[in-house]
Amino acid sequence: MENILAIVAIVISVISGLFSAFTYIKTMERDRKQATLDAYNSLQEQVFDRLNQYAPAEIREIAKDNHSNKYKEVSVLVARIEHFCVGVNQKIYDFDTVYELAHGYFDGSLKARIEPILDKKQKNTVHDYYANIHGVLAKMEQEAKKRNGRASA
Repeated sequence: MENILAIVAIVISVISGLFSAFTYIKTMERDRKQATLDAYNSLQEQVFDRLNQYAPAEIREIAKDNHSNKYKEVSVLVARIEHFCVGVNQKIYDFDTVYELAHGYFDGSLKARIEPILDKKQKNTVHDYYANIHGVLAKMEQEAKKRNGRASA
């Protein structure tokens, strides 16, 4: 009888431990998604809204003069995007949430706006100082191909 009670206690303990682990993992995933939403909203207000004031052609002109105030302002905005992308690549932020929020914008019109600045900054250097932006853009492209493949199948 004591053995049966001990086994039942162990089984209940294992089930409790598994439930706790499951709850912890789900809570962490939810917190990561919430942090992604919060960070993206901040990025929208502080960066995207300001970048959207410039047409891609205007940014191409700005990129030609790396001593201008506008070049410096746009460079700061691009640096903030890079910081956000570090969080995505380090899995601090949830990529699937970023994809749902930003696909079409981040890998579309935003990419067209910031590419002249990225190209200018990468000129004459072998190190990719914006590897995190490039990494997120590549992941978004892969995800779009994957999802389009499923949709057409």
